[in-house]
Amino acid sequence: MGRLIYCIGDKAKSPYYFASTGTRVYTMEELCYYLYHNVETLQEDLAEDQLIFWIRDELKMEERADFLEQLKRRDAGIKDLVVAIFCSTDYYSQEEIEQLIAEIDAYFALSPIARKKRHADAFLRCGNTREAMLEYRSLIDDREFPRLTDAEQGQAYHNLAVLLARDGMFRNASRYFLQAYEKSGEKESLCQYLYAVKLGGMDAEFNHELNRFYQETDVMRRMENQFYFIEENREYSPEYGNVLRLMELKDKEDLEEDFWWLLDETIHRLKKAYRS
Repeated sequence: MGRLIYCIGDKAKSPYYFASTGTRVYTMEELCYYLYHNVETLQEDLAEDQLIFWIRDELKMEERADFLEQLKRRDAGIKDLVVAIFCSTDYYSQEEIEQLIAEIDAYFALSPIARKKRHADAFLRCGNTREAMLEYRSLIDDREFPRLTDAEQGQAYHNLAVLLARDGMFRNASRYFLQAYEKSGEKESLCQYLYAVKLGGMDAEFNHELNRFYQETDVMRRMENQFYFIEENREYSPEYGNVLRLMELKDKEDLEEDFWWLLDETIHRLKKAYRS
């Protein structure tokens, strides 16, 4: 959950799972902590009747569950549901609950397209990369997208590009990194754009873009240092040593068992390094 939470109520044997963020909670205190830090997904998180069933069956809080059911039957708003849940424990003070209500008001006062961006950002923050990618694509394709500020558009382009690059789609990622730079002017987006072009195997384009952006001296210096570091240190990495050994083994007429074991080990290391 992000920090140590002192709980005084029952702990559920089976956690409640929030599909929107991939988070599991076991206690009322953890539930409140989660809701407090995920304003962007409150609407969908509190829409599920299963949450009330879980409060009743797993936390043994029948009266609180009954009250929440009554609120939902009366079509109570999100703020009423939040207050009802938070008042079932002393984990947050009245002042903190009031601050949360003010944040909820501020969030729903945003334009729909601004809320959509916050929603995508929330998925990314929680590590729900699949949903984040879908949401960013939908956001960028939305006809209201240009109503966001240039900085916000740049952030959306950049975040989508990061997700694409993590999946090895460097050519697509480079396109969005460039759009991010053109919108926001952020040097980080330009730097990642050039990396993506290089990793995408577009060598001619990479050299052309280096010439086009040569005046961005900070970016050029950073890339030069990074490539120098990689060149200087690659021979010390276990993966590089494994590759050299594999090249020796594959030239033998009969591939030894060591070759297949080392190949599996190298692939495992590379996957682990890439995913991290």
